[in-house]
Amino acid sequence: MSTPAGDTVDRLLEALRHHTAIPELDWSTPPSSLAGGFWAEMYTVELANAPGDLAGRLVARIMPDATTAAYETAVQRHLHRCAFAVPAIRAADGPGEQLDRAWSLMDLAPGQPLLSGLGAGSALRRAPTLLRQLPDLLAEAAAALHRCPVEGLDQELERSGRSPDITDFLRRVAAQADAVGRPDLASVATAAAIHAPPARVVCHGDLHPFNLLVDGTRWTLIDWSTAVVADRHFDLAFTTLMLAHPPLGGPAPVRALARAIGDRLARRFLRTYAHLSGCPIDPQRLAWGRQVHALRALVEVASWEADGDIEAHAGHPWLALRPMFEAETATPFRQPG
Repeated sequence: MSTPAGDTVDRLLEALRHHTAIPELDWSTPPSSLAGGFWAEMYTVELANAPGDLAGRLVARIMPDATTAAYETAVQRHLHRCAFAVPAIRAADGPGEQLDRAWSLMDLAPGQPLLSGLGAGSALRRAPTLLRQLPDLLAEAAAALHRCPVEGLDQELERSGRSPDITDFLRRVAAQADAVGRPDLASVATAAAIHAPPARVVCHGDLHPFNLLVDGTRWTLIDWSTAVVADRHFDLAFTTLMLAHPPLGGPAPVRALARAIGDRLARRFLRTYAHLSGCPIDPQRLAWGRQVHALRALVEVASWEADGDIEAHAGHPWLALRPMFEAETATPFRQPG
């Protein structure tokens, strides 16, 4: 953690004063930036003279897109009411005169990702622990999430202006691909929507080890900007892709061994999920999910290229995994069983 530079937190404080109508609101301790987000800025904050629901240490999440911010806030509130392990949203607003981006304040979740500070070499040293804990905790989180009711989510999302359904998500991906001059990827998105399995559960959409904060045997799932209502294999596919293809550095032999460990993690994740959920894994639906995630990653990379700012995203996993994503989308879709 480090104290952030610039005036972002000063503007956030002004936004909080306006939101609470408490002009004397101030920081109790200086805000500190939280690393790990590719999309949103995050800080730990603590307010003086705060109302009871904003007391204590909280996480401020500052988001560049107001529609996506409203969407993820609504999803998180729905899941918190369902007693799922997400941080409670304490306040959310913006953009406004005080801060030109949307923001939310939420509980500071205990724990940290199991892969914090992990490189290829340390992954090998920690392999026995990872093989035991990581896939089982991810499977536990996925199974618990997929038991959450979908009912009530539409009402929560009514003001966000965005539908959670996977077919609507794929239409947006197709439109984005067309907008950046990739009609080939738009065609893949259209085919993916046609072949989408009919089953529907709440899916995280980005269920990987860095979004699962672990404190002993407790976990909290964070970052809901890519949540959708879709077949459960949508989540399972993304998690297995990330486990089996860890974007780690190091020499080629070490990376190869890390991928071998990742394959074992992915297989154990699926076995544990099937056991906890009572739902068998459908290979064709899993293949559909992998292609959809590869597609959305490639469209996002294409958008960076079209905007001329791909260098600003150096280090993003999508870039390291691009060849694998291209191979996934090269296979024609088949109707899942």
